[in-house]
Amino acid sequence: MKSLKHLLAVAFQSSIETVLSWRRLPLSRYFPRGFSWPYDVQRFAGTRRAEVIFDVGANVGQTVERLVRYFPQAEIFSFEPDRRCFAELQRRFGGNARVHLHGLAVGAAPGTATLQLNDDSQLNTLVGAVSGATSAAVEVTTLDAFAASAGISHIDLLKIDVEGWELEVLRGADRLIADHNVVFVLAEASFSHREPSMQPFASLHGEMEKRGFVLGGFYDQKRYGPRNEFVLFGNVLYVHPAARLKWG
Repeated sequence: MKSLKHLLAVAFQSSIETVLSWRRLPLSRYFPRGFSWPYDVQRFAGTRRAEVIFDVGANVGQTVERLVRYFPQAEIFSFEPDRRCFAELQRRFGGNARVHLHGLAVGAAPGTATLQLNDDSQLNTLVGAVSGATSAAVEVTTLDAFAASAGISHIDLLKIDVEGWELEVLRGADRLIADHNVVFVLAEASFSHREPSMQPFASLHGEMEKRGFVLGGFYDQKRYGPRNEFVLFGNVLYVHPAARLKWG
């Protein structure tokens, strides 16, 4: 059972995000950075407008819900290979004409891969075998191939949450990134050896810098320790200055 403290914290953040997502609210430089990544994306872009958003590893739509709130006019392409989660995505967002749902995994090359399925679907992974997990064969596409087939010229925001498979997703977007056609990337990363199944921040950061991205902020941090003084994992936002200039 969730504590009262947790419930109050969730209610507080939801209230603030309701205000921040209001389209008439100015994109103020005075509001603290690092609280809401959708608001910061809009602020760093200098506009609330976004045309194309990719959500890789959508699970049951936790991120889609925020994206629809902040970017109601964007075309959102959501990828989730777990059939159970995909069914829930369809139930929640299948009626939204701007949310395009795809029961696919995303990686470095098209083909098939083995998805490790956990009781907690947020821990599903394409990286190796997991003790106690079942498995399922899933179809894999790449961002470059998908964008080309769909006639998509650029991605304003690419969100990746795939439990250690993040670099594979990025490698499948080599052409888009090299041509400065991906502006923002939000990826989950681990800051501790306690989360070995997640993407280590050090390797993610090195890859992003090599591709021309600049670190923009840390969000949604999961903390631990007797005083919550340690950071376990969180979301990391990157900005590609050349892509922002091209598509801003």
